[in-house]
Amino acid sequence: MAERKPGVKSIDYTSKDFDGFREAMLNHAAQIFPEWTGRSTADFGVTLVEVMAYLGDILSYYQDAAAREAFLSTATRRESILELARMLGYTPDVAAPAAGSVVLATEESQAAAVFVPSGTRLTTDFIEALDRPLIYETMQDATLAAAGGSATIPVMEGETAGTTPLRILRNTAEEQEITCETLGVSTGSVEQAFVLAEAPVVLDSIRVFVDEGSDAVEWQQVTSLLEWGPLDKVFQAGADGRSTTLVFGDGLTGSVPSIGQTVYAAYRTGGGTVGNIQANSVRDIMNGQAGVYIVSSSAMTGGRDPESLESIRVNAPKAHRTQDRAVSQRDYADLALSVPGVAKARALSNATTSVNVRIVGAANAIPTLDLIDKVERFLQGRAVAGVRVSVSPGDLVKVNMGKPDDPIVLGLYPNHRREDALRAGKQALQQLLSDASSSFGMTIPISRVYRILDGIPGVEYARISLFARADGVQSGAQDVICRDWEIPVPGDLYIVTDGGL
Repeated sequence: MAERKPGVKSIDYTSKDFDGFREAMLNHAAQIFPEWTGRSTADFGVTLVEVMAYLGDILSYYQDAAAREAFLSTATRRESILELARMLGYTPDVAAPAAGSVVLATEESQAAAVFVPSGTRLTTDFIEALDRPLIYETMQDATLAAAGGSATIPVMEGETAGTTPLRILRNTAEEQEITCETLGVSTGSVEQAFVLAEAPVVLDSIRVFVDEGSDAVEWQQVTSLLEWGPLDKVFQAGADGRSTTLVFGDGLTGSVPSIGQTVYAAYRTGGGTVGNIQANSVRDIMNGQAGVYIVSSSAMTGGRDPESLESIRVNAPKAHRTQDRAVSQRDYADLALSVPGVAKARALSNATTSVNVRIVGAANAIPTLDLIDKVERFLQGRAVAGVRVSVSPGDLVKVNMGKPDDPIVLGLYPNHRREDALRAGKQALQQLLSDASSSFGMTIPISRVYRILDGIPGVEYARISLFARADGVQSGAQDVICRDWEIPVPGDLYIVTDGGL
């Protein structure tokens, strides 16, 4: 190992902040300008050093931030995590709108039948938490008979975007007019990208049309352009949480719209769990249909939020590890996570010729029959020959905490507020069984519950009268043990405080 020359100081590469840069530069200045001894902040030389240290601190921050965003475990920006997930071949789950039905009817004084077109907008009452009402649209045409005629019509949360009318399937029996957004005119260049004007976009609703003169031809949305050839009319959609971008091919992986052709997009905005509302919450008709009123509305269900960043961090490496094939039992569960809508999965098997995969959606939602069928077909196509795959929902096990007549008690020190401790206690117990904290086959030791409650500021002691599965004996505090296909979720919670202010 070479010796360091006399008078030459080693460099501390971990010192990357303002103070470190300032000290390093002043130490270096002392070696090359020994006659400069002034270190007052009023000294012009010190001012220059501090300006350079300030700039170095900023550049160091951006270097560290860029390095941090390059890894799935440390990235903080949603755009970075989505790009890393795509690099691993994982498609994060996107937001979906809630859906249900409404019953519309005509007034008794209405003398003629009323036509209610698809896309008629309906609203809820004003929602303070959102600072707006929720909007739903009818999904099919309906004609209501005069004087009390009624019809049940399916509706979906969100709105149809765009204002441009476009005729498709021209000169055919299926010719129709749809509402679109004009994205622009193709330049004929490779990998053209167009940003949709409105947000949040329901990705599954996007339809793209390229006007080729005689007709507007629809292009197909795909998850990856790399799987398609030079003549395939496909596009890829990507969302970063703020905007949605549509990307076309390069002439090798996906076709390129010809120069001068106009590109249109039909899509819907909306989605999220905010659309899951109770029955009879849809109240008014925005479009002002004369003589028509809303009789009732069903509960709106199926709305889900985009996959959380923590869920993507966990699921993306699992999906990449399988390399699109299922051999081990674990592979089936990891592959199921690649299907949009699946948030958690567990594979079970007692034989070498069959595998049962249990799944749930975001926020531990019970999957729909369509999603179950989609996952089953996806896994069966990647299973080892001779293995039969079946998919079913996971079982949600409610956990009761405390009783109405014998609640959980938090004993407080005299100088702590009861309201603060009670709020913190409820949040801690709900977080223990939240979507982010729960998993298949989970065991919750009662010692962990005591440790969580004892850690709340101001709590001197905790007494837990009941902590048990809702389907078990409702007495005593005990470990909650779930089977491999079960997920614990919050049940009844009763908690009070003793002492405090």
